[in-house]
Amino acid sequence: MPEANSPETGKYALPPQLRRFEGPLVDWRTRSAAWFDLLVRDFGVVRLLWKNRRQYGPMGWRSNQPMPWDIAWAARHGIRSILNLRHDAPNHGGYALAREKAEALGIAYETLIDVPVFSRMAPPGEHLLAIAERLRRLPRPLLVHCKSGADRAGLIAALDRIVTQGASVRAAKEELSLRHLHIRSSRAGILDAVFEAYLAACPDEARPFLDWVRDDYDAEALMAGFKAKGLADFVDRFVLRHE
Repeated sequence: MPEANSPETGKYALPPQLRRFEGPLVDWRTRSAAWFDLLVRDFGVVRLLWKNRRQYGPMGWRSNQPMPWDIAWAARHGIRSILNLRHDAPNHGGYALAREKAEALGIAYETLIDVPVFSRMAPPGEHLLAIAERLRRLPRPLLVHCKSGADRAGLIAALDRIVTQGASVRAAKEELSLRHLHIRSSRAGILDAVFEAYLAACPDEARPFLDWVRDDYDAEALMAGFKAKGLADFVDRFVLRHE
């Protein structure tokens, strides 16, 4: 069930060989294929009990890839919208199953496939600004999720705290934490570097974060100057298998 705004071509198109499941969920065969993709190819079996879920403010939650019953949990807790941060949506079974359940329960379900974020890349400034605007308009309470709930969920939860909760950058960047299995010395540490670059430029935080992003943030320079540690990166990529 591709979204209307799914980028089939262009810069953010997913190569055909990586489109593991495209739906729609029409019969037991496609539904079985979606569950196989979620549990086996997406390593969802390890997330059956481990949710990496936490509330980060009165109107914000974060987690790893939800199962359909996790969407039901969200509905019971009054969550009105879900933001899927995975750049490969809607090309995996977990997306199809989660979106189907959300729509059945009246929960708004959106993705960032048009302005994607990646766990090992500094997000372009225009993406951060566009995501901030989207966070402002999404119905609350909101649940944000990626695959593992470690890196992209931490980045967007931090941005949400800054944009909609008025948190300081120094406080918000703690969403990128080892307790959520975010390893800052791996290549995913480039996400920490975004906030650290702001604090280096504006240690008193007198200048609004988004103003700095708009005028001075340089994602390419940040990437060029960032170095990960080999062992930490190996654990992040091949043991924890973060995207």
